[in-house]
Amino acid sequence: MHSFDYEKLKVFQILVQAKDQGSPSLSSNATVHVFILDLNDNAPAVIYPSSAGLGSLSLQRMPRSAKAAHLVTKVTAVDADSGHNAWISYKVAEATDASLFTVNQYTGEVRTKRAVVEQDDSSQRLLIEIRDDGDPVQSATVTVSILMEDGLHEPILDIRHKAAESSGKTGRLALYLILSLASVSVLSLVTFLILAVKCVKSSRGSCCVRHSDCDDYKNPNRNLQIQLNTDGPIKYVEVLGGDMMSQSQSFRSCMSPMSEYSDFTLIKPSSTSDFKEVISVLDASLPDSTWTFESQQVRT
Repeated sequence: MHSFDYEKLKVFQILVQAKDQGSPSLSSNATVHVFILDLNDNAPAVIYPSSAGLGSLSLQRMPRSAKAAHLVTKVTAVDADSGHNAWISYKVAEATDASLFTVNQYTGEVRTKRAVVEQDDSSQRLLIEIRDDGDPVQSATVTVSILMEDGLHEPILDIRHKAAESSGKTGRLALYLILSLASVSVLSLVTFLILAVKCVKSSRGSCCVRHSDCDDYKNPNRNLQIQLNTDGPIKYVEVLGGDMMSQSQSFRSCMSPMSEYSDFTLIKPSSTSDFKEVISVLDASLPDSTWTFESQQVRT
């Protein structure tokens, strides 16, 4: 009663009944399955360039500095048929210069065969034919007009995309720098706090507070050596001590064998005149001539 379209209806069923005229009437039923076969009844439709219809014109621009295999544009088409009837191929039907451009048979990419030279015309025209694989063959055409310009830059969309990528990389680099500075600052603060705590704990040492010489000699942790000398009539005790990293001093306490007292005198050899003055004062205060005082300076 009407024609069928495979893309809309692929299969349907018919219930058939056969009946005689006897009495009683007898009948039987049968189900008929009808399968629609696909015919190549649809031509390819161009979807890119979007402004291009059947036999219409598409304008493209490219720089004259383009090298071989430069991508000019890409033609895309679809076929509403199914199976091998929908297989599409592309080819250049006509061209202003057939040696300059080529189109990929399966992808529809239009590229340059060679580099553009000065002798090439600034305006090129390509007629691209799009065919399916059906029987009979259905086809469509699109005309691509190419304008070659000097100093033509990349498309604005690509420039914006690259600018966005560059800004993203710059933002990540700034973030890394901020994190690095923050880490260094925190590490420095922690180190300063640790040193401050150590200095507070060791305030009696030489880290933060400088003690007087008297406090140094009263420190029980200093390395002191006591040596008793009994040679001759004079007996004396020699006390050696001092900081290993600085000038050390030796002090001697000389006592008479008949004396009931023990005097211990510290003499700091700051200068020769001071030393002589101290000796003279001590000699004047001695009860007898058996007392002697000696002070020597030792370097380590």
